[in-house]
Amino acid sequence: MNTKKKKVIITFIVVLLLLSVGIGLFLYLKKEESKNETSIEILDSINEYGYSLEDRDTDLYKETFLKLKEELSQAEINYENYATYLGQLFLIDFYTINNKVSKYDVGSLDFIYPDDKEKFQNKAMDTIYKLVEDNSTNSRKQNLPEVTSVNVENVENVSYQKGNNTLEAYKFAMTISYKEDLGYDKSVQLTIAKEEDRLYVVNLSV
Repeated sequence: MNTKKKKVIITFIVVLLLLSVGIGLFLYLKKEESKNETSIEILDSINEYGYSLEDRDTDLYKETFLKLKEELSQAEINYENYATYLGQLFLIDFYTINNKVSKYDVGSLDFIYPDDKEKFQNKAMDTIYKLVEDNSTNSRKQNLPEVTSVNVENVENVSYQKGNNTLEAYKFAMTISYKEDLGYDKSVQLTIAKEEDRLYVVNLSV
């Protein structure tokens, strides 16, 4: 075998070894990354309403979710109670950001009026969620808010115009407390409207 052929064979072997090492390293890193990726488990749900409880939800959210589930299991639903729990869940999930994966993981979308979800999500990503760092590998060091209580200060029965329809609604004044004061909203106005037998958040203002 001449020198030229030997060089070609050696080069080929070296390239194969490098490819093998590269592929092996890539597969190892992907395996380690998949171990660290945030996985979300559904613990409970209210299927007919499309509400779900996740393992990452806070204790406060879980307690309030069970209150809502209990109310919605009644033969005759008290809609003001339904609205109160829905509003509290909405604010807890929306303003608790330390359990969200990224700026795209906007909380409380299940409670928004269906036609408004995309607009609401986009606005949240451009404002309150704008600077949220990615946490898909559970390595985020950023300090983010966690809601510890939501209190109803006032509630009014009002009408809400949605397109050509006038809907019965509840307008809440609510206050929010946090585990740590990071400058997020503490007093909000929340409007929750009733369409058929469902309630939806239709307006949030501060």
